[in-house]
Formats: sequence, structure tokens, C-alpha cells
Amino acid sequence: MGASKRPIPVSGSHTTPKTQLLPYTHFTGEPMKKQKKASVSSEQAVDMLVHNNWTASSDHLTIITPLTLFYKIRDEKTGKLLNAAVYPGAMSCDYQPNNAALHQHDHFELMYVLDGELTNKIERISYTYKKGDACLLNRNTRHTDIPGQRCSVVFINFHAQYILELMEKDVLFELSPQITPPGGAIHDFLRSNLQGEERFARNYLEFSSTLHSLAAPSVSPAETIIDQLQQEMVSARPGYSYLLRGLLLRLFYTLEDKTRFHCNFMRLDSSNEEFLFARISNCLEESHGNISRPELSRALHYNAEYLNQIVKRRTGASLLKLAGQYRLDHARQLLTKTDKSVTAIVEELGFSGTSHFYNLFRRETGMSPLEYRGKNS
Repeated sequence: MGASKRPIPVSGSHTTPKTQLLPYTHFTGEPMKKQKKASVSSEQAVDMLVHNNWTASSDHLTIITPLTLFYKIRDEKTGKLLNAAVYPGAMSCDYQPNNAALHQHDHFELMYVLDGELTNKIERISYTYKKGDACLLNRNTRHTDIPGQRCSVVFINFHAQYILELMEKDVLFELSPQITPPGGAIHDFLRSNLQGEERFARNYLEFSSTLHSLAAPSVSPAETIIDQLQQEMVSARPGYSYLLRGLLLRLFYTLEDKTRFHCNFMRLDSSNEEFLFARISNCLEESHGNISRPELSRALHYNAEYLNQIVKRRTGASLLKLAGQYRLDHARQLLTKTDKSVTAIVEELGFSGTSHFYNLFRRETGMSPLEYRGKNS
């Protein structure tokens, strides 16, 4: 996580920390653009970070400012890890080794991978996150992060009280279902962790890019919003605190956009296999089963046979057969909810031919596609 260690080293000696106050930098863009300097001195930045921004024990971390951004960026040439902290009015950074100790927070943490690959170890299980993936951790979950080569990652940390105020003041985040229906996955996750039965549980949300968004331009809407968050926080111009709240809400709703992200609720006892099976299911559902093993392998960055073995252990069926079930399920929907011809459905879902589709459909349902349409329309 971003606060898993201090961006500024503090040792037992009284040597001055080797901390650099950055001119404004876009961490989400390439190349990183430098603009005006923040109106805070390096000494003030050190003091704010060390004394005002967070406190820590060996395994429990606290931020004092309601909303804080932390970046970890792996230098491609040297392999060193740049740690940057962004807070109202300033930004500072330093090169340090990664602290891989397990820890937890008294705040929520949203991790978003900007580039490369990161291993997120939650308790004893390691999960791999790629560019465009995200994870929202509650306050009870012990974890650590291990950035890979070329990895750039941002951690957005926010207090429980900060979220409660958003819920009270934003009608789209309204707690009362009588006024407006419950929000999306993030709304329900935060509400249950703050006021519901889950407030003592250890769980998290994980977000993975949809197949559609993987083919989109390199800078995603989520990255644009994160960049705006950074700009507003470091500039600290009049009204910035209100803009930060709006941008955070907009980021939540972007992550809940089903055309851009798959979202899975994970409990602490979820295994790495369950994590991967959820992602496989997301891809099969999005593509309606019309995805090959090599395509799925490229999308998830795992060996196709390994993914096939996971599916077999979870369902008893091969990946090919499970994909076929998704295709047939969608074919049934198209037959009953549209007037598309059987030939058009066969072409849309990638079946090898009309005869093959008829045989599969009759074997599954006991009737022909046209008989099924007539009976269920």
C-alpha cells in the first residue's frame, strides 16, 4: 500500500532526510511533465509528512489527513523504487527499498496499477495485478505490495469519516434506500464496512479491466481522474477540497462502469484460484463465451492450460465446454428477446455452422432453436 512505509526516511540519527520536493508532476502520463513548484519548502514538506500526515506502528498504519495519495514508481533503468506522497499544497519523493511487511490500516485504501505489474499479498495469498487493475481494501485486511519491473502504482487512502461525510452530502451516495436505491459495488462495500455487519470482516473489492477497455486508448478515464485528483491536491487552490470529493466519487462510479471494469467481492478466505476463476467468469460473461483459449490467456496473462485446469477443478468441465455453455445461454436470450435469425445468431456467437449449432442446442434443450423461440417468446 502507499503508506506501507514512510516516503521520507527517519532514522535514529538526526541526519537530514534526503527528500526532494517535486515540481508538479503528472504520474499518470508519459513523459512526466513538470510544472510550477508547490508553495511549500522541502523542510515544511518533511515536517508535514512526518508529523502531520500519518503515524505508524510496525503493522498498523494511520493517515491523519482525510485524503492522501501515495505513488510507487519503479525506475526502469536503475530498478530503484521511487516513493512519492501527495498531500494538500505539496508533493515530495525519495528512492527507498520496498517495505514488504504485512500491515493494515485504520482507513480505506484504493490501489490502482498505472503501468506494469504488481503482486498484492493479502494475508498469506499473493495476487497479481496488471495495468488498469485496482483493489479496494477495508480497514481489517492485512496486506503488502511488491511492485514488479516497470511498475507504477497509486494508493488513494481515505478516512472512514471522509466517506461518511460523502454519504451524507451526496444524494447518489445516500444511505436511505427510501430516498434512492443503493449504489453500486463500492457504495455497498463502504456502507457495509462502516455501518453494517461487515464492519469487523476482512474483505476487499478487486477490479479488472474488461476486454473492451483493454482495447481502448492507453490513458483510461480512471487515470485521467486520478491525475486530476493529484493536480487539485498539490495545487490546493480555493475550493480544492470540494473538487477532491467530487473527483473521488467520479472515480468510484468509473470503477463501477461495467463496460470498463469487472468487479468482484472477495473475502479473506478467497484463494488465488477463486480470484482467477472469478476473472475467467467475467471474461466469459462479457464475450458470451465467444473467446478462444489463447485470447483468454492474453487477457489474463496466464497460461491457457493453467486456466483450463482451474475451470476443471471448479466446475468439472473444460474451459471449452464452459465457454460453450455461456454461448448457448446467450443464444437462448437472443432467440427469446430479439427477432434475429438463427443464421445471424450463429455468426454473432462464433459457432462453426448452423448444423453444429442445431445439434448442440437440441442436445442441451431437447428442442430446435425455432421450437424454443416459439415456446418461450
